[in-house]
Amino acid sequence: MNDKGINNLSIQTRVDELNDFALLHQNFGNLAFRAIQKNNFYSGFAIGMERLTKLIKKNKFNITGFRSNPIEGVREFLHGYFVDRGGNMPDIWVEGNTVFLETKICVNCLTIEAEKLAAQCHEDVCAIYCRTFAKGIVSVLEDFFPEIVINFYNVSSRRDGKESDCREAFQILSPLRTENP
Repeated sequence: MNDKGINNLSIQTRVDELNDFALLHQNFGNLAFRAIQKNNFYSGFAIGMERLTKLIKKNKFNITGFRSNPIEGVREFLHGYFVDRGGNMPDIWVEGNTVFLETKICVNCLTIEAEKLAAQCHEDVCAIYCRTFAKGIVSVLEDFFPEIVINFYNVSSRRDGKESDCREAFQILSPLRTENP
């Protein structure tokens, strides 16, 4: 895997990236956030592509199995990414047709630590940094499985308060799924 976005667990790399975001914000104002969001989405998408091709080469991705249970497939894809990356491992679970990803406050958040050393460009940097990266990873699956739609949304954030957990939801909609969520 490459060293882009949240894939890189180096505090100095994260500080450098946040300083770059601050530089863009200083020069372009709030327009910079749209560009940063796209950059992080596509960085995550590239990681998702790398992950998918790696799994296929190792004969560890079952296309038929994914189609038969895309909810579990998305959960496994996300879980496998974080296992491969190492570092902080969020809780990942399924409720109905939604896969949840949650990082507890007790787990070190590298972005919060990096912001202490970096020029802060915006208090919602995590929303456009980590979340769009995760959305990009999973969006690869929508392209290869057009029968599914993945609605991505933030449930809670440390930006709600320093004691908040970060929780994202990936709601999977598929006409092939027969049971009710």
